[in-house]
Amino acid sequence: MYRILLITLLAVTFVSSNAQPSGKLQPRGAVRQLEGEGLKDAEETLEFSLKKLASGENAIHYKLAKLHSATKQTVSGSLYRINADIIDDEEKTKNCDVNIWSRAWLENGIEVTFNCKSGEKFTRHHSA
Repeated sequence: MYRILLITLLAVTFVSSNAQPSGKLQPRGAVRQLEGEGLKDAEETLEFSLKKLASGENAIHYKLAKLHSATKQTVSGSLYRINADIIDDEEKTKNCDVNIWSRAWLENGIEVTFNCKSGEKFTRHHSA
């Protein structure tokens, strides 16, 4: 009796931990397209990184204008891939793909890579 209950509990836990909001099973480490609350988390993550990068060494002063899309993947930490319109320090808006790879257990373990349609591509690091 307890064995059946335990197996059922483990199966339900596995299915629910691998399900997307749509109810589809998602393999571990797979890229997930974000929507709703997940998209809001990606936006907050990007805004946090922009604030940290504005105050650090080799400071960049970017602001988020509009977030278009985001994905998240669990890969030795969390990797957000975000497409957004960014306002630079000259108040020009540019579209950029921004990757935020968070490995919070490392010193300066958050790596932010900007790949903008205007041709700019660079990487910065900051702490959690």
